[in-house]
Parts: sequence; C-alpha cells; structure tokens
Amino acid sequence: MNYKEAAVPIRIILIIVIACLSAGCMQVRQAVKRPLGDDGELFLYCEPFPQDASRLQFQVESVSAVRDDGLTVPLTQEMKDFALLDMQRQRLFAHGILPAGRYKGIAIKLKSASLLGEDGTGRLLVPERPYENNALFMVKNGKATVVTLELNYRAALADRVTLHPAFDARIPPVPLPELTGYLTNFASNTITVFDRRSAGIGAMIETGRGPAGIALDKVRMLAYVALAGEDTIGVIDVKDNEFIDRIRLNPGDSPHFLVITPDGKTAVTANTRSNTVSIVDLQSRFEVARIPVGNEPEYLLMDRNGRRVYVFNRLSNSISVVDIAARAIAATLVTESGPIYGQLSSKGDRLFVFHDMSPNILVYQLDGQGATRRIYAGMGVRAMKVNPATDRIYVGNRMGGIIDVYDPFTLTAGDFLNAEGGASYMTIDGEENNLLIIHPRERLLRFINLISKKENGLLDTGAEPYSLVIFGER
Repeated sequence: MNYKEAAVPIRIILIIVIACLSAGCMQVRQAVKRPLGDDGELFLYCEPFPQDASRLQFQVESVSAVRDDGLTVPLTQEMKDFALLDMQRQRLFAHGILPAGRYKGIAIKLKSASLLGEDGTGRLLVPERPYENNALFMVKNGKATVVTLELNYRAALADRVTLHPAFDARIPPVPLPELTGYLTNFASNTITVFDRRSAGIGAMIETGRGPAGIALDKVRMLAYVALAGEDTIGVIDVKDNEFIDRIRLNPGDSPHFLVITPDGKTAVTANTRSNTVSIVDLQSRFEVARIPVGNEPEYLLMDRNGRRVYVFNRLSNSISVVDIAARAIAATLVTESGPIYGQLSSKGDRLFVFHDMSPNILVYQLDGQGATRRIYAGMGVRAMKVNPATDRIYVGNRMGGIIDVYDPFTLTAGDFLNAEGGASYMTIDGEENNLLIIHPRERLLRFINLISKKENGLLDTGAEPYSLVIFGER
C-alpha cells in the first residue's frame, strides 16, 4: 500500500474523530456524584441584590454550614464574585453533602470588598473571621434541602467602612402544583423543582444515579424518571416532591428517555446499553414486555394517542416504530447518520428528525411515503420543539446564539429567537407562552416569551441538565 492509499483511511478516521468531538458524541454517561447514604445535601441560592447594592462588589473566600452542635461543614461554591450585574436574578451560590441534623447558620468569609463612590472605587474592610448568618434548617438522610439568601444591605454596611456578608435566610416556598416544573440533572443525581411563572427555585429532589428522561402523570400527581445509573425508573409523588418507589429493569439497561401513555397506565423506556425498549405497567409497577430495537436508543417520541412510540437508534441510522398494544415493532424508518430525536406535527402526520452526523432535518410523511423532504439546518442541531398551536418548528444548535424558527408550510427558517448558549432540550409552556430551553454547558434553564421574544427568566441548574416537564406543557 503506497502513501496515498494509506492516507485515505487515516484521513477518514481523523474526520470521524474530530466530528465526534465537535458534535459532542453522546456515549452512555456516568453520574459522578456519590450516593448520599445517611447524609443529606444542601443547596444555597442567592436572591437578586437590592438596587441599594448597585455600587457594591465583593469576593467570597469560603462558605460553610454550621450545625447546632458546632460542626462546620464547608460547601462547594458555584459563585465567588458578587456584583449587581451578576445578581439581577436568583443564582446558585453553593452546595454540599452534609451530615444529617439540625443546622443553625451559614458562615461566609469574604476575601475582599469594594464600593463605587463619586471619587472612584474604594476598598472596604472585611472581617478576619467568617460571618455567621442565622439560618435554621434540617438536613435529612438522603434528602435535599434548599435555602435562599437575601442580602441585607443595611446590616452589611452598617458602619460604611466594613462589609459584613449579612444575609437573611429562608426556606423557599414550594410552587403550587399547576405552576411547577421538574428538570433532571444527570450528573448531580437530582431534580430541580421550579416555579415556571417566576423561574425561581422551589425545591430539589434526590433521585439516585443518572436521572435522565422524565414524564408527568398530571391526574395521579406522579412523575416517573429514568435512572440510567441504576437501571430503574424512579417514582415521585409531586404533591410532596417525595421519591417514593423504584421500578426495576434489567441490569445493564441504562434507561435514558421515558414516555407514558395519556391514560398514565403504561411507560416506555429507551434502554441505551441493552438496545431494547421496556414496556412497563405503571399500576403494578412491573415490566411487562421487552422489545429489541437498533443500537444505542436514547430518545423516544410518543404519538398523541399513546399508540405508537418512535425510538431513535443513534448508531443504527434508523427509527423503530413500536406498537404499544401489540408490543412489537410496527415499522422501521431509515434515517441519515446518527438520528438523535424528533417531533411530530400537530396533526401527527409528519415527523421531523434531526441527526448527530448530518446537517439535515428529515421530514417523514407518516402515511407510508417515507422521508419526503430534507431541510438543511447545519451541523450541530441538538434540540427541537414543534409548537402544536402554530406548527412552527423551533430548532436549537449545540453552538448556541439563536433558536431558528421554521415556517410549517415553506419549511424555511424565517425567524429566530436570541438564546446564548448551546441548546439540548426544549419545551413550551402553553399557559405562559414561553419556550423553555436547557443549556447544558452553562447549566441554565432559559425562558423566552414566544410573542415578545424577550427573555422572561433564567434558572441555574445542576450538573448535566438533561430533560424537563412542566404542568401546562404544550
């Protein structure tokens, strides 16, 4: 074999490797946080700064939780630099795994502080020792606790010379069920419970390893979450935000995405490692059927009648169409390279599919005609949502910047929404008319109004936010 002949396969291999790295090829991931065991976990969120603090800046050196018996446990900081520009919304300040017990305070040690005056920026003195804020809360075994901190500006700068990190602490109110949303954090082993109207934190739910897809039974007030690291489906009582049960699958399944039928009686999971889907009876909470599909199924899409499920086989370049009642494959659709996920039109007669290794969105006519059109969307599409009210198609890219909006008739991008950061999952709040966008790298959930196109909120998430569901979802 001469040099030129040898160079061709090498060049092909390099292209594949580079494409996988740039596209973020999603092999089966592992959650990194250890199980809590007898410990609990604390999440500290900081409320927006008051306007009085517009000229204040400070750096936090450390933050700790103080138990009633005097035990001081350091927390992991997500923020160290504080200024009004960064504190115009609620922010995740710190978190940590703590021994169970009753806690009495949050101790904060400052590194530096300054205040902008008429003559420029002047340095403020900071206490040599950590400043302990009163904060009464319980940490329970295997549970998460959320505490919000609100800067008490007058107490913090009482003498105008020294800045004391004085905060008022409280347990945030849990939003009403009809205003609640749930977002899974794959690498944090948690679900973020949030108010979909205010974009504020409500609670955190500890789940077990690798929470991924989540589905909501609004009648029975239950949520089901696929736990990829435990080969189970977690069951959550959303009235009390309590993890109440596990449904066992097979060892090595690594279930990722999950859907439930409209009557709430049946769930289907995509088992990424075993290349199967499970059909689960949610009343008995047992698996009742298992169907082999293509390689590396991760995402699922159910039709609105709950009769068929589309299984996106990333490494087989195919979509398996599962008939739930028959518990069998009804059809197989051929795709381009690396199908990730898709959406159905409001009538359910068209399926839009985007890919990992292709710049095209395929349009399938579901009356037996197969793929009828290709929409060039560029490489890196990672999220899609069809608005059932208008059939407009919202397409997000891993590189971020904008969400392209495609006209349902011409299938061309005639509009866009500004959204900094790469998108990985989207849904629509039908009551507030907001598009909710997960930004995994930034660990953010963004709210954009579809009428005004203005950003309505941002919420800090845990590590590797994966999926979300909300009451009022369109």
